[in-house]
Amino acid sequence: MLKQRHLVTNTHRGILYMLAASLLFALTMAFAKILSAHMGSVEVTFWRNSIGLIVILFTTFHTPIRNIGGRPFILIFRGVIGTVALLFFFYMISITSLSSAIIYAKTEPIFTALLAFILLREKLSKTVVSAIVIGFVGVVIMSGAQWNMLHTMGILTGFLSALAYTSVRSLKALYDTRTVVLSFMIFGTMIPVILMGISHFVTPTGWEFMIQPFTTPVGVEWVWILSMGSIAALGQVFMTKAYFHAPAGFVSTVSYSVILFATVLGMMLGDIAPTLTILAGGVLIVSSGVLLSL
Repeated sequence: MLKQRHLVTNTHRGILYMLAASLLFALTMAFAKILSAHMGSVEVTFWRNSIGLIVILFTTFHTPIRNIGGRPFILIFRGVIGTVALLFFFYMISITSLSSAIIYAKTEPIFTALLAFILLREKLSKTVVSAIVIGFVGVVIMSGAQWNMLHTMGILTGFLSALAYTSVRSLKALYDTRTVVLSFMIFGTMIPVILMGISHFVTPTGWEFMIQPFTTPVGVEWVWILSMGSIAALGQVFMTKAYFHAPAGFVSTVSYSVILFATVLGMMLGDIAPTLTILAGGVLIVSSGVLLSL
């Protein structure tokens, strides 16, 4: 009886941690959107990761990192692919509503299931196949069956995120969690610096969203930058705690609350309310994700 009560208490605590993490991630998106009005999405990505890098490095002084090691190329791959996915995601935030951006990003579980089948030889049950089909129908409805740059970026964000998360599965037994996060933060800082440096020598044609110059933040922009970076790092902490306290299926399902938080914050920043098409497609994508989580 006491054991059952303990499990219930832990699950409730995990759900609360995930709700807190979802709110913090939505706030990170809101700060990124505010900053996108003053600087390019590449620079926003740089500030988000550089501050997170400082926070993670600070924790290593308190609790040293211990790794078994091995598969360094997969570790590098995770960092690079995760960074590119974040670049795409922050660009989407700058050109569309927060609700649309996060719904597209939440196609990640669909691609994760497909990649697990293709790369890891995991079997697909009828429920998983149904969930994948439902998810892709949702994407088609959201796009209005008229493909453009926005929809391409959205799908790429979900696919690249899934590729990064799938690679993490083979790293869990070899590396400290902070090492995997550090690989993402390091490349997430280096790659934007390279892209901003290239902008001084190259005039991009069709790749303006990836090659952008650096602009020095002024005044209140520093407040938004520090808030975005520190809140994102805190969100990672709460998300980790959530997975420690509750089953992954419950936590993953609760994580979809970020869509609600992002929608509300987006409308507060001037986003128009989601259309019926976006709502219908979003419901199918979320339903697909929930099925895959459970």
